[in-house]
Parts: sequence; C-alpha cells; structure tokens
Amino acid sequence: MIQQSWFSRLLNRLRGRDPVAEYYAWLVSHGRVTEGRIIDQFEVDDTVAICYRYCIKNVDYETSHNLTIEQQSQFHLYVPGASVSVRYDPKRPCISTVT
Repeated sequence: MIQQSWFSRLLNRLRGRDPVAEYYAWLVSHGRVTEGRIIDQFEVDDTVAICYRYCIKNVDYETSHNLTIEQQSQFHLYVPGASVSVRYDPKRPCISTVT
C-alpha cells in the first residue's frame, strides 16, 4: 500500500485529495493485465468482496477486492472459480485490482 507520513496525510486531506483512490484509478487505466481466478466471495458491511489469485513471473499472489457498484450489478461474473481480468502494478505486482 502507499506509505505516507502523518504530515502528507494532513496536507492531502486539506487539499481534498485521496492518493489511494488516485493510485487505483491509475492502476485501472495503466496497470498491466493478467488473468486471475476467483477463490471466494463474501459480504462486508453491505458490500460484496472477493478473494482472487493470480500469478506473475511464477509467483502466486492472493488478495481481496471490494466490488464496485457496477461490478455488483454483474454479480454472476464474480462467483468462485470464475476467470477475471486483473490489473497490477509492474513495479509492485502484489498490488492489484479486478476489472
């Protein structure tokens, strides 16, 4: 995840910026694409979350992702065992999102 000092967090809050949201927006538009597989699906505070697995350079990664409103409307695409498109950061392949 993005590491920030308390001062950076304060400045970003005062400026109305959310660097984490900006990073994930960059990831969706510019991240590398690979195939992943849904492992599990569960609910967290009125949102649906999924666990998924993907492999980059023979290293397996497993993480979770809260589905967006659009993704929740296509709930049937995110069932366990389904194949999904994963966008990841080539410099930090452990950080990814499902598109």
